[in-house]
Amino acid sequence: MRLEPKLKEEIERRGITKEMLAHQMLAFVKGTPTITLDRIATLGDGIVEINSYDRSKYMNIYNIKQTEIDICKFTPASGLASRMFKGLAEFYNTKTNNPMSKYFFNNLHKFPFYKDIIIEFHRVHPQIKKLDNLINKLTFLNFILSDEGLNYQKTPKGLIKFHQYDIDNKSALEEQIDEGYHYAICKNQNVNIHFTVSPLFIEDFKKKADDYIAANYGDSGVTFNISYSIQKPSTDTIALNYDNTPFKDENGNYLFRAGGHGALIENLNEIEADLIFVKNIDNVSHQNHMEETIKYKQVLGGKLLFLQERIYGFLKTLTETPEEANMQEIRFFLMENFFVTMEEDCGVDCLIEFLNRPIRVCGMIKNQGDAGGGPFWIKDEEKGTSSLQIIESAQINKDEPEQKEIMYQATHFNPVDIVCSVKDFKGNKFDLTKYINHDAVFITDKTVNGIKIKGLELPGLWNGAMHDWLTIFVEVPIETFNPVKTVTDLLSPMHQA
Repeated sequence: MRLEPKLKEEIERRGITKEMLAHQMLAFVKGTPTITLDRIATLGDGIVEINSYDRSKYMNIYNIKQTEIDICKFTPASGLASRMFKGLAEFYNTKTNNPMSKYFFNNLHKFPFYKDIIIEFHRVHPQIKKLDNLINKLTFLNFILSDEGLNYQKTPKGLIKFHQYDIDNKSALEEQIDEGYHYAICKNQNVNIHFTVSPLFIEDFKKKADDYIAANYGDSGVTFNISYSIQKPSTDTIALNYDNTPFKDENGNYLFRAGGHGALIENLNEIEADLIFVKNIDNVSHQNHMEETIKYKQVLGGKLLFLQERIYGFLKTLTETPEEANMQEIRFFLMENFFVTMEEDCGVDCLIEFLNRPIRVCGMIKNQGDAGGGPFWIKDEEKGTSSLQIIESAQINKDEPEQKEIMYQATHFNPVDIVCSVKDFKGNKFDLTKYINHDAVFITDKTVNGIKIKGLELPGLWNGAMHDWLTIFVEVPIETFNPVKTVTDLLSPMHQA
C-alpha cells in the first residue's frame, strides 16, 4: 500500500500502521456490518433477576472480599457538554424560543451552577438586572456557552456542577469520587479511580479532584489514587469522502477523528486491578438518592466474585487434574448462569477455551424508551451458535421485518453499568485486545465546513470490543440510571436534594 508522503507522515505521528489504515479503508467500503438477531434477551433467557436472598448474599461476598483485592472505577469522562446545552445553543442561534429554553429560564434558579454563574454574569454585565427579554437572555446564554464567557459548550461534562448541597454544589467528577468512597474502598484502604479525559483538560481534572479530596477526605484514613489517560492517537480513524477517497481540507491536510468509546479498550487493558467497575461520568445521582446505586454496585461486584471463584475452580481442575473434573456439573453451571448449553462432545479443551476469558457482569434496566443499546442473543452464522451481546440499533438491519420486530420487542436497555474481571485463574492479566470483534465498526455521517464526509467508529467499548467475553446480564433498578444528556435532566428528582 503506497501512501502519499503527507498521509504517511500523519499516520506515523499517530502510531497508526499501514495495516491498520488499510483495515480502516476496507471497513468504509464494507459499511456498517449488520448482525443477525436471534431473539431478545429477557428475564430467564439471558437476563438474571436477583431475588432479595441472593442480593444479600452477593453484597456480603463483596463486602468481605473487597478489602482483599484491588478494585478500580473506570470512568470515561472525555465528553464535552455540547450536547447537554444543544437546545439552548439552538435558541441562541435561531433567536426563537424552544421547549428547552423556556423550561431552562423558567427554572434557572434551580440549577446547581446558577449561583456561580449569576454572580460572575452580573459582574461582567452590571447593567442587566433581569433576564426578562430576548436580548438579555441571549446575552446570558452567550456568557455561559461561548468562549467569550464560561464556555460551557466546550467544557467537559464532568467539570460542570450537577447537584446542589447546603455548603457547596458538586460536579459529576466530585460525585464519582464520593461514589468510590462508598463502594470501592479496597485493599490497603485504597480507592482507585481512573478517568479517561481529553488531553486539553487533564490538568483541570487533576486540580479539581485533588482539591476536593483534600477538602473532604483528608482525615478519612482512605488513600485516593486518581489516575488519568487520554484516548490513544493510534486509535484515531481517517475520514473519507463519499467516493471512499481520503478527505482533505482546504489546506490539503488529511482528517483523522477520534475512534469513539471503543478505543478505550486500550485504556482499560492497562488497568491493574482484580475488579473494574465501568460507568459513564454523567451517570450519577444526588447523594440523597445514592443508596440504590451503592447497593447494586455491591450486588454486581459480589455476583462477579461468586462466579469468578467457581470458574477459577473449574479451570484449575480442568488444567491440573482433568480426570477429576465433573463435566456434568460444569455444563449445568454454564447453562444456569450463562444460558449456554454445551454439547456432550465439548470436552476438557473445549471447556477450558470457553471458560478462560474475561468476565463481565452488566446491569440492565427495564426499557423506558431510552435511545441506545440493548441486550440480545445474536447468531454466529459460521459457528452455528448464539451469544449474549449488547447491540446498538445501528447494527441491526431494519430493512428486514423480522430483525426490526425483534429489535422493538426489547424489554431491557443498557445503562453502561458493568463490572469486569480481567485476570485468568492463575492471576495473569488477559490481553483484552484479543477479544475484540474488529468487524463490528460503525460508519457515521459527518459534516466539515458544510462538506459531507464519512467517519469510522471502532467497535464500541461494551459492544464489539467485549464481544468474546463471558457475559452475564443482571436486571437493576431504574433508580441506578441517572444520566445527564440535556441540561434540564438536572431538574429530575434523582438530581435534586
